[in-house]
Amino acid sequence: MEQCEYHVLLVSDIAVIKNDLTYIKDRICSHVEEGEKTGGFRDRLLLLEQSVSELKKAMWTRVIVAGFIGGLLGTGSSDAIGLVLKWVMGR
Repeated sequence: MEQCEYHVLLVSDIAVIKNDLTYIKDRICSHVEEGEKTGGFRDRLLLLEQSVSELKKAMWTRVIVAGFIGGLLGTGSSDAIGLVLKWVMGR
């Protein structure tokens, strides 16, 4: 039973493909394990999402407070200007 050169080359190519697939599988699995461990990519991403959410809440709080203060100043400014003018003109 003699093996032809084509079959020897085919078996050799299949062995190379099998080794490459094993390498790729190992790299992908290690990458996923690295991302899922404590302090890995997934943990950092969750912390980032929480931080962004907190920053958005804080921004809205600042905007609402600033609007409230601006509204108070806007409604009270005419009274304050009138009071200052009376004080300056009264002297």
